[in-house]
Amino acid sequence: IKEIIMNKRYESLNQPAKCPECGSLRVARILYGYPAYSEELEADMKAGRIAIGGCCITGDDPKWKCMECETEIYKK
Repeated sequence: IKEIIMNKRYESLNQPAKCPECGSLRVARILYGYPAYSEELEADMKAGRIAIGGCCITGDDPKWKCMECETEIYKK
């Protein structure tokens, strides 16, 4: 028997202060495209403020991501 688990879609008007799934305060903004490397970008990634989202954009992409449980949050 195969079990299919449907993930809940979380939406928010603004960047959440904490993850709606696990409660972590480490919710990062997702940066799409080909970002130029900088020490500031590296520091933001290490601190969990920025997550790299890749270069393929569909028009229905999450805006934020929990750095603990990887829950994705969409802009409402």
